[in-house]
Amino acid sequence: MIRLFLCALLAIVALAQEPVAARVEAIESLTPNVKRLRVRLPKSYKFEAGQFALLSVPAPFVEAWNAKYKTTLASVRRPYSFASSPKRLPVAEFIIQLAAPPTGRDVPPGIASTFVHNELKPGDTVGIGKAMGDMNKAGTGGTRPLVMVASGTGVAPFVGLLEHWFRTKQHKGRKIYLFFGARQRRDLMLDEQFRRWAAKHKNFTYVPALSDPAPDDKWTGATGFVNVVLDKHFTGTLDADILIAGSPRMMQETVKVVKAKGVPDTQVRHDPIKVAP
Repeated sequence: MIRLFLCALLAIVALAQEPVAARVEAIESLTPNVKRLRVRLPKSYKFEAGQFALLSVPAPFVEAWNAKYKTTLASVRRPYSFASSPKRLPVAEFIIQLAAPPTGRDVPPGIASTFVHNELKPGDTVGIGKAMGDMNKAGTGGTRPLVMVASGTGVAPFVGLLEHWFRTKQHKGRKIYLFFGARQRRDLMLDEQFRRWAAKHKNFTYVPALSDPAPDDKWTGATGFVNVVLDKHFTGTLDADILIAGSPRMMQETVKVVKAKGVPDTQVRHDPIKVAP
């Protein structure tokens, strides 16, 4: 009897992990290689701000991919952060960059991002897995400044968190900073939205930084890698909760900066850092 109960329980857990069918409502270009995907989820689907979910690539696309690139991929699911507030459910958004092959390496591009950018269309359905992660718990209930540092599409979970916080007034009396690094102005996605939020919410400071602005950018803002801009912005020691998302190298260098300013590990959160040698 116990064995039958355990088998039934495992079956229920496995079923809960199966992706749900989400209808694609819109796909919008944010930069030359980044798209915003808007989907309508089942009414029963729930997520918290800052979480992520696995997006499933359909089997026929995977089979065609294997034939084209001589790969042996089976079931393909890739993690993407929710870039919208749960208040907008059953609608949710993701920000997805087209993952090109690394320079000088004979490997195929990213299969999931290629599927989203080149194959997925409004009206299609796409599999979205169970929401995971607990970034929204970072610094909950604290009074320290909350500093978010992002590069590229690493800003996606912060979009959802900020939208949620501004809607719920969760951090109304707390200083919030967003340091957002990009190479050139065309790569600085959602720049106007962040500027509007900064103008509307007195406790929110937005610091965009370009590492290699083009002459046509006519850039007058901060210049340099975002970790360097962060270092210059806060002089001396820093007592804050830190959230970091983006490229592994950026996260690694930003961790060095905040540690040098006296921020303890318990107040720093980021994805696992894996930097190629």
